[in-house]
Amino acid sequence: MIKIYKNRWLNLPREIKFEKIYFYMGLVFAFTMPISRVMISFFIIAFPLVWIIEGDFKRKWQEIKESNFLTIFMLFYIIILISAIFFSDNSKVAFKFSRLYLYWLSIFVLATSIKKEWINSILSAFLFGMLISEFIAYGVFFEIWQWKHDAQNTLSPFMLHIDYSVFLAFTSILLFTRILSKFYSLKQKFFMLLFFISTTGNLFLQTGRTGQVAYIVAIIVMFFLHYKFRIKAILLATVSIIIIYSLSFNFSNNFQKRVNDTINEIKIIKNGNLNTSWGTRMAFFITTYEILKQNPIFGIGLGDFEEETAKILKMEKFSNYDSYLKNFMSSNHYHNQFLMISVQMGLIGLFFCITLYFLGFKMAIQTKDRELRDIFILFMVIYTVGSFADPLWNKQFTQIIWVFIISLMMANKKYEMKDSLKDFVNKSIFKG
Repeated sequence: MIKIYKNRWLNLPREIKFEKIYFYMGLVFAFTMPISRVMISFFIIAFPLVWIIEGDFKRKWQEIKESNFLTIFMLFYIIILISAIFFSDNSKVAFKFSRLYLYWLSIFVLATSIKKEWINSILSAFLFGMLISEFIAYGVFFEIWQWKHDAQNTLSPFMLHIDYSVFLAFTSILLFTRILSKFYSLKQKFFMLLFFISTTGNLFLQTGRTGQVAYIVAIIVMFFLHYKFRIKAILLATVSIIIIYSLSFNFSNNFQKRVNDTINEIKIIKNGNLNTSWGTRMAFFITTYEILKQNPIFGIGLGDFEEETAKILKMEKFSNYDSYLKNFMSSNHYHNQFLMISVQMGLIGLFFCITLYFLGFKMAIQTKDRELRDIFILFMVIYTVGSFADPLWNKQFTQIIWVFIISLMMANKKYEMKDSLKDFVNKSIFKG
């Protein structure tokens, strides 16, 4: 006979199957995350809905209160709402940005619902989703089938090439970490190696430099994580970077062009001309400084950064900027997560932003499972470096991968704390 229980909050009969529901939802979510905007939107609604139907709010609220990360985010979201409602004249743009941060509600659901033993399976589901996305990308590249009109040039069939480069960098470093791990058989590592070569090749065939630069830093950090601060780590990191980047430069026209463009842009910037990709990013630092001089604490509002940038660029000191640069800067985001937050929400917003990144690193470093610790730290490295080149929190795909990994970190931390408490109690009883 099947036992039927009551959900006290909704007063609805239900069977206790929520663990299975969360597990399979987590797998499908991880798998579809790199390949479907529709499925991302579906799960952003489905996760909170299942969470509410499940009930058990006393336990969930207790876990939320115990999380410094979620507490800081709730305070941060209050600042977001204040900025959107009281400081923004452009309510349409302000609503767009405040709505994007609602994706973070899934962290509350996943952090209180995912079990530690599911995490590796969920990460593997994500890798499988990336494998499918790459299969489609390479099919377009070699003209086996058609996709979007620009997919052949960018090798990014489902998202912008900059966003995809972040996904590829994380996937490649995740595979690299597993290849170095002792927990997988030679057969498994062989297939991981093939996937790693495919992913890394795709990363450097991309036109997006964000993931490529982040990948350099991640490789260096990865070898130090594995071999500590030894000569071996320095040598392996150096050799790996030389091999990967030499092959990429010689076999990828896009990467070779990007490297040459970067060298030329640096020369142009030295001559005082900021009308380049890197120069524009430098110009955004300058306009951010001017905006913060006038609005240091709360910024200029969540939705008014384009209008305010246009006003700033009318100042005499920016008279040497050409019309294309001014038009671009006053009609685009700030190409830097930290500058974007500073302009929108001032120094108080920047404080909360940096605190959330810090807490992400802290959770990653404190992870006891060595493989997961390395994966989480390397994700934070890639995401942080990428955030200096693009506002990753303000874009759907890069926002959701942050939500995904932070949720896994928090779920893992919760169970590791419980395990530590059990060990402490057992030792105390044994000693007693």
